[in-house]
Amino acid sequence: MLTWAKSGPDKAMDELEIMNTNPFYNKLFYGRGEVTFEEVTEELKELEGSPRQRYLIKADGNNAAIVEYILNNPKDHKPWLGFLMVHSTFHKQGIAKEIYLACEEEIKKNNKQYLRLGVLSGNIPALSFWYRMGFAEIEVKESEGKLLHILEKSL
Repeated sequence: MLTWAKSGPDKAMDELEIMNTNPFYNKLFYGRGEVTFEEVTEELKELEGSPRQRYLIKADGNNAAIVEYILNNPKDHKPWLGFLMVHSTFHKQGIAKEIYLACEEEIKKNNKQYLRLGVLSGNIPALSFWYRMGFAEIEVKESEGKLLHILEKSL
């Protein structure tokens, strides 16, 4: 059973555990296999006063995933799924799909017709997953010095 809790600076150690089980992603985003407690804490402090919704998800009491979304991105006024990372222990168990579908339902409840997300260039496993979830690429752009595949799905 999955349990969701709002994330914030007090959940930094839990998020750090999840993040550092995914060195492939960390290398793509940070340029190295591990992130630091300080980096995670700083990211979580940025949530304060932000419209972003970020959750720490546990499976039977164990850290399982992190998900973040925003219902109205100020840049384009569309909902975005900003981050979804599953602890490596839970890969290939359907947790990412379950979490994504729960987010999609929440976004639909807010009368949103589309959902967007970005995938770092080179993250083939993530691109494959999102294509299976019904997303299609609408553009490739540069963001913070990295190529990002922008995907969108009609809800």
